[in-house]
Amino acid sequence: MKAAVTTKPRAKGRTGPRRGGRPTRAEAQAIEERILAVAAELFARDGYAATSMERVISECGAGKDTIYRRYGSKREIFDAVLDRSRSRIMARLADLEAGQSRQSSLAQLKDLARCLLDINLDPELVAFKRIAASETLMVEGSDASPEPDAILMLLRTAVSRAQEGQHLVAGDVAFLADFLVNSIIVGPTTLAMFGYRPLASAKERAVYFEKAWKLFLGGAARAR
Repeated sequence: MKAAVTTKPRAKGRTGPRRGGRPTRAEAQAIEERILAVAAELFARDGYAATSMERVISECGAGKDTIYRRYGSKREIFDAVLDRSRSRIMARLADLEAGQSRQSSLAQLKDLARCLLDINLDPELVAFKRIAASETLMVEGSDASPEPDAILMLLRTAVSRAQEGQHLVAGDVAFLADFLVNSIIVGPTTLAMFGYRPLASAKERAVYFEKAWKLFLGGAARAR
């Protein structure tokens, strides 16, 4: 999705500060969002190797100096694109949590798991994961320092609350959270990274999730 840039009219295809002065803070933020939105689209569509700084400059209509003042290399702009994606995911999860105050702890955990399934099957995020896995950007040469997995921490908190509400068995919270991820999310995400389109429709995801969630809660053993 390409964000509009709120600047005064300029020559066709250009994005930058107002004529005769530096951009306002709002204009600078809009320019940066435009750059990252274009870069994200290029990385997701064409991959890391095929996306050059020159292509980003050309597609977003910003001047070369405007880009390089913010990002000194393609790696830096890719890291910024990943940070932007993480921020959007966390904002989405915060909105989800804000609307769950009247739900039981188990319902909150279920909604979170369903939301994480949707997030992990988002085509843009799948493309970024594929880039990181195939080109080892997160291991070799990236300037991005490892951060604690905030999403996993949210999931562990939700599992712990469900345990406190006696909806889940007591035990290792980390193990249960990891098991939930592996039993519901990892399989479809892995298929997507290999180029398949599992659960492409909302209906398919809903049917799959309900089956997987039921199995997570009840296990596969036959009742005696």
